Amino acid sequence: WEKLLQQEEDEMKKVCDDIIKVRPDLVITEKGVSDLAQHFLLKANISVVRRIRKTDNNRIARVTGASICNRTEELTEASVGSKCGLFQIKKIGDEYFAFMTECED
Repeated sequence: WEKLLQQEEDEMKKVCDDIIKVRPDLVITEKGVSDLAQHFLLKANISVVRRIRKTDNNRIARVTGASICNRTEELTEASVGSKCGLFQIKKIGDEYFAFMTECED
């Protein structure tokens, strides 16, 4: 059992290293993110927004200049969007909302 857990951690570390290599400030995904992956990314000062709708993800990619990538091995520095000036999370009532402002487009 211990070997299986170590194998899972090593694999997750490899995926996170692929992401960390391109130096994003923020990762946005349509799927969930494991606690272990969040830990590795947070240690690298990378925030994660998860479970975004596909239509919202397409809009975010368009406005930030990012490329949507399905596999971390395919990531390049050109995939990282750089047209967003400021990312904030605000609590309005009981809900949290993410805002991307000061975008070039």
